[in-house]
Amino acid sequence: MKLNYKSVRASLAAYNLVFILGLSISMSACDWGDQIESLVQPNQDDFAVLFSDTSTVLLSTVITDSVMTGSAQRMLVGRYVDPYFGKIQTSTFFQPGTQSSVTVAQEAVYDSLIFSIYYDRYTYGDTTKPLNLTVHKLLTDLATDKNAYFNSNSTAFEPTPIGRATVVPSPRRQQRLVIRLSDVLGKDIFAKAKTNQIPSNTEWINLVKGLVLRNAPTDNGAIVGFITASAALQMHYHTPRADGVSKDSTVFNNNALYNQVLTDRTGTPTANLPVTKRLAQPSAATGNMSFVQAGPGLMTRVDLPYLRGLKNIKYTASNKAFLRITPKRQSVTNLYRAPDSLVVYRVDKNNEFYLGQTGFPLPLLSLGSQVPAYGRYIVDMVTNREYYLIDISSYVTELLASETGDVGGLILRTSQFNEQLQRYSSTTYPALGTTFTNSFNRLVIGDQQSDDPGVKLELYYTTIKVQ
Repeated sequence: MKLNYKSVRASLAAYNLVFILGLSISMSACDWGDQIESLVQPNQDDFAVLFSDTSTVLLSTVITDSVMTGSAQRMLVGRYVDPYFGKIQTSTFFQPGTQSSVTVAQEAVYDSLIFSIYYDRYTYGDTTKPLNLTVHKLLTDLATDKNAYFNSNSTAFEPTPIGRATVVPSPRRQQRLVIRLSDVLGKDIFAKAKTNQIPSNTEWINLVKGLVLRNAPTDNGAIVGFITASAALQMHYHTPRADGVSKDSTVFNNNALYNQVLTDRTGTPTANLPVTKRLAQPSAATGNMSFVQAGPGLMTRVDLPYLRGLKNIKYTASNKAFLRITPKRQSVTNLYRAPDSLVVYRVDKNNEFYLGQTGFPLPLLSLGSQVPAYGRYIVDMVTNREYYLIDISSYVTELLASETGDVGGLILRTSQFNEQLQRYSSTTYPALGTTFTNSFNRLVIGDQQSDDPGVKLELYYTTIKVQ
């Protein structure tokens, strides 16, 4: 490790306090009658707090084997093309259902069948471009086909859509998306409801096993988020009366869903990422860059291979260590936002997370506390810099104290696991319900060999000069 020394005079009060405490302890350990040969106060000029930001930091990209996207609170649909991550497309598979029998009066008249859903204001990509949406019937019962659904799963559906809509998504101006569906299907449901052929959800599922909302494979706009609980089929009808017309509807609410995420990284720096998280792709193999991306599940691994050389400098101790992460120049735009924060977890050589006492992946904790270490995305308007600053002092302290240096590496993610989420807390699916599974914010980091280096270890340490 190359050290760039900048001597900083340590606080005299602090060193005097250390000396006094040490003197008190040494005197209390003496028996009466012991002869103290000499007491020499250390020269404060022999102490120095030094700073280094030239330590080697190795970066690599790790891809999550699969991301659990079933039972999400956000439904995602859309497609965009990213210069670093390629073509990204999402579809949402869901199953509307009923809690009771479906019946309508004999004199009722069918009006329409619609799919209705509310925006949740999350978008990623260019929302000025249209999305060409279609709704299709599923060929398989979504609720019984699999026990759990992941971002790479798919469910067979009818190729001919039962509904279409072209929209320019404006979640901040429009609250609701409505797509009119096939009257052939609507009238079939209506006729069966009139003749009491849908007495329970079982008969309904035989009729409509589920639906998928997807976009055209040529779209290049944005991915848009919708509120899961708001998704519903609504069958509208009216009943003529002597005093006018009575309008009514039957609503089939969303009971099950998952989001599918498809990626095509051909021709991008991430094209040759391994298909398993056991293999980390060094930044040298991806254009001297590493990557973090929610949704498809990319993470950056950080290793400090030569830091233990600090142990060879006698009478030296680490004080504080910070990891400064700066996005690659012009990789962050209004369309492609950086994550709001980066969180840090501990992994072994195979990129398996170390587990804590609760069975959840073990986060890096701040030195001397139980608070997970993380860094917020800072936009400094004064210096015109954008960066994350993460305190990894506890990791550096452990690394230097270890006899073998085998303390694993660090993983950067866009969110914590769901240990603290009441609805989703699960050691089986610890990422479920987090922004890592229901968003697409991403980060591009240049390594130290890049033309735009974006990672530094900022190390503060104390050394004592000994005669």
